[in-house]
This record gives sequence, structure tokens and C-alpha cells, in this order.
Amino acid sequence: MKKILLVIYDSFSEFEITVATAMLRGTTEIVTVADSLKTVTGESGLQFAPHLMFQQVDATEYEGIIIPGGDLINVKDVKELYDLTKTLNDHHKLTAAICSGTYVLARAGVLEDKPYTVTLHQEQRNFLGCFEEENFRYEPVVATGNVITAQGHAYVDFALSIAEKLGALTHPDFTKEFYKGERNRLMEEGVK
Repeated sequence: MKKILLVIYDSFSEFEITVATAMLRGTTEIVTVADSLKTVTGESGLQFAPHLMFQQVDATEYEGIIIPGGDLINVKDVKELYDLTKTLNDHHKLTAAICSGTYVLARAGVLEDKPYTVTLHQEQRNFLGCFEEENFRYEPVVATGNVITAQGHAYVDFALSIAEKLGALTHPDFTKEFYKGERNRLMEEGVK
């Protein structure tokens, strides 16, 4: 089974990645990774135990990395995260970030000369000093090669992009319609 890394850190936004992890279930093992093995408390107050620390990861074993948004204070000085992200990207592995998690990609040098989106306004992007403003796009999802970035509110489209990239959609139309709240074909078939 394929494996992908999911970055977790105190205050990370669980809702931004739960649809993606649900879509990958059954085709891809989700391995949580953090800067230590201590329990992490997400934005909602739920607690998570990381499987690995960043420095324990052998990048060749993974299809890529997913980085959720959250309070950047908790990732701003985590050099091991930036190094791991850059290594995965350099090996053309999926490098996906949503909301403020895109900051990690920018700090790692992954976004150089690439279009991207991030849920940080222009003043914040300028203050952080690692974003190429001319490449910012205010779009729900921006995908270029192996790099996927998304606005925080576009978590379903983000998940679909990841699942498509990893070949995890066995019933693409059903999955898209279901997670976008458009229809549930199984229920419709049962009602007829």
C-alpha cells in the first residue's frame, strides 16, 4: 500500500484534511509526522499522537506530504519540516498544502517560480517575506506538477486534487458529488 505523510502540529486545522484522509482510506496509508512524539492538540481540541518525527522519515518510502493550515507560530522554526518538504518535492513527490500551511512550501523553496494560493492576505504574505507575490492566485486550488495549494475553504476540492493525483478515486463522479453535497447516488438508487 502507498504511504503519505500528514503533518500535524499544535493548532493544525483538522477539518482541512479530513476529507482528503477519508478519500485516501483503503488505497494509501496516512502516516502522521511532527517535530516530536508528544501528543498534538489540533484546532478543535482533539488530540493526536504522531507516528514519526520529521527526522525519522525516509522520504523514499512516501508518495508525498500533506500540510494543513493552523497557527504558523507552531511551525515557523521547524527546519526539519522545511528540509523534508524540499526533499520530497525535489524527488517529484506530491507536495500539498492548504490554507496557511502553504507557508511551509514557501519557506522550503518549493514555490519558487510557481503559481500558488494561500489563505493569508497580501500584508501577511509580505510580512512573512517568503512568498513571490507575482505568483499568488486567489483561486480555490492551484495545482502545478506535483505541487497542490488550496484556500482553507476549498478543503473538498483540495482533497479531490490529492486523491486524483494519487489515483485513489475508484468512483470519481460519485465521490465528487457526494463530498460536494450535490447528491448521494447510493441513497437515490435505494429510494427508487
